Amino acid sequence: MKDRSDKKTAREVWIENFRLNRCPYYVSLPVMYGIVNAQKILFGKQARNFLNSYFFAYENLNLVGGYFLKSELRNLINNTIFLIQKDPNRIGRIHQEAYKLNDEFFDAAEKVLKENLDKLSNKELGQLYSEQIEIQEKAHQHALITTWFIESGGEDFSKFLIQKTKDYCNKCNQNLNFMDAFSVLTTSDKISLLTKEEIELLEILKLIAQNNNARNIFLALENYDHMPEKLDSRIKETIQKHFEKWRWIPFTYMGPAYDIDYFLQIWAGLIKQGIDPEKEIDTLKKRSEETRTVKQKMIKKLDISQTDKKLYDIAADIVFLKGYRKDVSFHGFYALDKIVTEIARRLNIAKNQAQLLAFWEAKEYLIENKEIDINEINKRMKFTIIDYDTKNDKYKILTGNEAKKFFENKEVEKVEVDVDIKELQGTTACSGKAQGTVKIVSYPEEMAKMEEGDVMVSHTTFPALVPAMKKAAAIITEDGGITCHAAIVARELKTPCVTGIKVATQVLKDGDLVEVDADKGIVRKLN
Repeated sequence: MKDRSDKKTAREVWIENFRLNRCPYYVSLPVMYGIVNAQKILFGKQARNFLNSYFFAYENLNLVGGYFLKSELRNLINNTIFLIQKDPNRIGRIHQEAYKLNDEFFDAAEKVLKENLDKLSNKELGQLYSEQIEIQEKAHQHALITTWFIESGGEDFSKFLIQKTKDYCNKCNQNLNFMDAFSVLTTSDKISLLTKEEIELLEILKLIAQNNNARNIFLALENYDHMPEKLDSRIKETIQKHFEKWRWIPFTYMGPAYDIDYFLQIWAGLIKQGIDPEKEIDTLKKRSEETRTVKQKMIKKLDISQTDKKLYDIAADIVFLKGYRKDVSFHGFYALDKIVTEIARRLNIAKNQAQLLAFWEAKEYLIENKEIDINEINKRMKFTIIDYDTKNDKYKILTGNEAKKFFENKEVEKVEVDVDIKELQGTTACSGKAQGTVKIVSYPEEMAKMEEGDVMVSHTTFPALVPAMKKAAAIITEDGGITCHAAIVARELKTPCVTGIKVATQVLKDGDLVEVDADKGIVRKLN
């Protein structure tokens, strides 16, 4: 493949590509060598790596920046978009492999959750931990570039397809909204894990509604802390199984998971609202077929070529696969958390100290009885740099003055923020228009302030924030492109959504009245 790289600049400029709050080391460190493997998977084992230099900055358990050379990131994005156009079939094969590996990761985590960890020897526990880390990274590195990096430098792939859609709409001369067409063409007809959970939850609602005793219990229910005692045993068992199967949904990187009160409150609320479960289940099950039918009609109406149809299919799959990988990862991290909790107990250290251990350190301490440098671990609770030597596959974990000096010697691109700006431009994730009051919601504990019709603004969204997203008249995120979680959920909810506004949480604040024109990717402050 021809190298689409830009010429190297004399001055190396670093750019912050992402940040992850509450993120243990065993989540992020395997990604560092996974980035190398991801490039080999995408471009071939003999191809050059475009990303060779990167480091992560931590403050306690917050990954405050994943930094990459701007020129290298740009070259990676350019070459990835070129490859998608040149060989979409290759991308399709890689995505199918990614689905398979993520299914294996999910199954492996399920086995961990059923394992009696305190019965394992240190060697067996360490081996189980290593196996989970290995399958976690195998699943994560496959399609990592197409589902993350491709959109992380300015939503280039989204903008490329938006322009292509605009051109098609202009040619067909049917007065179509090109952003509506873009949303249709890049939405997958696959059913997400969260939709499957919702269908199963509604099936249980149907059981409750059909049983007079259960229905009356949930109509009167006010205490959600424990299973209602007078429920029929069959319904109790079904509720318990659903709780154990799906409680990981909001876990993200280090929890917490749902308690039983979350599910009981939902069923009670739905019963009190008189929701018809059959109707809701039917709507969810038909969504896939309806999506497919609408897309086929749009392809025919715009007379889209077979070559471009493949590009739209790849885009739709990127959107779905990113969400699927994220859900599977959160399930896996929920299982890994069980292992790390047991490791902390055996090493006689606090759980947050165990979360600051590199995956190889945890294994050394557990199996090889290597002495723990607890002072060094405690230093990591302040500022830490994790640097990875891609050529020699070696990590450096720097703390204290050494970490500060390392960072100060880097030329990091700074983004100037005009907090008084009245209009913000982003990328359309789901078309539509709305007005509402801004509520900044980046963490689950902030969801309580969301009211029906508010405009939700977030750095990035994830499954735990979906209850707040369902109340939103519109969604705005700093995370960008058609592959971000907000875009996926917004399309399912048919909620106007603008992504990739990098300064959204700095310019907008709670109480601001805004107008969201997602057709144009514009957010305007009205007060």
